[in-house]
Amino acid sequence: MSDPIFRRLNVLWELPDDWCEEQHIIDILQNIEARFVEMGLTERFVFVVTSLADQLPMTHKERVIVLQTSDEGHEVPSYAGDVFMVFKNYPPFEPAPVNLRVFPLGCNKDVAALPAPEMGARPIDVFFIGRQEFRDDFFQSADQAFPGGTDLRVEISRAPEFRKGLTPEDYADKLAATKIALSPRGVSHETFRTYEAMRAGCVVIAQRQIPCWYTAGWPVIEVDDWRDMGDLVRAQLADEAAMQALGQGLRKWWDEKCSPAAIANYIMGEIASQLLER
Repeated sequence: MSDPIFRRLNVLWELPDDWCEEQHIIDILQNIEARFVEMGLTERFVFVVTSLADQLPMTHKERVIVLQTSDEGHEVPSYAGDVFMVFKNYPPFEPAPVNLRVFPLGCNKDVAALPAPEMGARPIDVFFIGRQEFRDDFFQSADQAFPGGTDLRVEISRAPEFRKGLTPEDYADKLAATKIALSPRGVSHETFRTYEAMRAGCVVIAQRQIPCWYTAGWPVIEVDDWRDMGDLVRAQLADEAAMQALGQGLRKWWDEKCSPAAIANYIMGEIASQLLER
């Protein structure tokens, strides 16, 4: 796509073309735009959207707000001290500076949001598709937990490479048909599939996340490893009413904490707090 155009917001768009996160960021900024107009901040700030942690096209300690994505190394950007604020995906491993905040990775732009059926209408009990790299333990545990001839409908498969397993349309359809979505980490702690499954109203089982504001108390079932995957899945499937409530809770958490509108509200609140401290 060409660089997005915002009517009143000053944005330097530095993401490569066809980036998975681009629509998530656009939706966040579009939600921010009207609020900035109301508050008279459109001329005060410039937003820089980037995938880089080591360089920016513009820095200014009073004017530049950075939205950084794609940092699977969970770093603190080197320019954090040279801008007003940094909002980034992938919470840093090291202590963050006072002007850095994190926000959820969100969904791949090509995976559509579909209606979320009731649990009883979903034919797939357990679903995951992803690359083998960094997930040997997960696939080994899955093979042991769900051997051939199981009474469950299990669809766990290895994709040959990123975005090559299913079309985005087929992947969205699978999530809408899934009761329990598994979300093992890859090279980083965050993954699109966690948020895509939340939005689809699935029960989500994921590896333990780095603690931050949007994971504190969330309904995602977190595990430290996948060795008890089979017992955990069967325990969930044994109570359809509880699964229905959990899936609805995850959908609500997406809407209230992780959706672009919710993130825009969070960012606006943090900018306002930072302004009050100046």
